[in-house]
Amino acid sequence: MKPLFLMSVSLCLLFTGVSHAQSVRQTLNHAIEQKTTITPSPERTTPQAAQYGLAFIFSSKCPYCHKFAPTLQAFARETGLTVYPFSVDGRGLPQYPQPLTATQDIVQTFYHSTTNITYPAVFLVNLHNRKHVTLSLGNVPLSALETTYQASLTYPHIKAQLQ
Repeated sequence: MKPLFLMSVSLCLLFTGVSHAQSVRQTLNHAIEQKTTITPSPERTTPQAAQYGLAFIFSSKCPYCHKFAPTLQAFARETGLTVYPFSVDGRGLPQYPQPLTATQDIVQTFYHSTTNITYPAVFLVNLHNRKHVTLSLGNVPLSALETTYQASLTYPHIKAQLQ
């Protein structure tokens, strides 16, 4: 339970500035209590799983998000990474029925804008320093997620963005 708490604190700091920390902290603590995050089974845990998580931003009304959710689930099982689902409309998907709400602060953090967002979107988040890189935008195949994930961990110019 302690690693989950540390991840929630890290994500809290990632998704907000100091002025918004309390409301996001409350949201994340509630999510942990309600088991909102989807944590892979312990036998699939990798060294990267302790350092990174996946922020998944979607809309329950988006047909591409519905098609993509099983792909993300398979990817999370394969890599051992925890998925933190964020819904732009506050409603879940069958695979992620109790998401966190993607507030304007969260959207701004990941997209650097609140006007031009694409979903589904997956971001690889360094849970220790709260830096992130985009893994996918739109309904991409599993092979594309695997490729961008491996690039994030191995290509120096991408890996540097997470350090």
